[in-house]
Amino acid sequence: MTKKAKISIIVILILMPVIFLLSYEESETFEGFPVPKMAVLTKSQSDLEAYEWGPASEENGLPLRYMAIIRLWGWDKKEQEGALTTYEKDGREVELLSQTDYLGLSSSE
Repeated sequence: MTKKAKISIIVILILMPVIFLLSYEESETFEGFPVPKMAVLTKSQSDLEAYEWGPASEENGLPLRYMAIIRLWGWDKKEQEGALTTYEKDGREVELLSQTDYLGLSSSE
């Protein structure tokens, strides 16, 4: 393997986690909860955010990469019932609903 190829591999390995982490932004309504940047906000109310997001699925659940980001941002999985998962952080709870091409965030209060 050439020196140039080795450097390219190292650069890719360094940039991949950075790109992975930068693919998410904070929810506008649910402070501190990550939302995929590629998700399209379709509805926003004081206690609900609805997104169109292709990787969301009721049958397969949330993608592992999204669950990892939620955990990295400090949210703990409290309970899960079907496609609805409740996450908790600092005494706050967010319910996340994953259905085919749909991601919904709501307040459990």
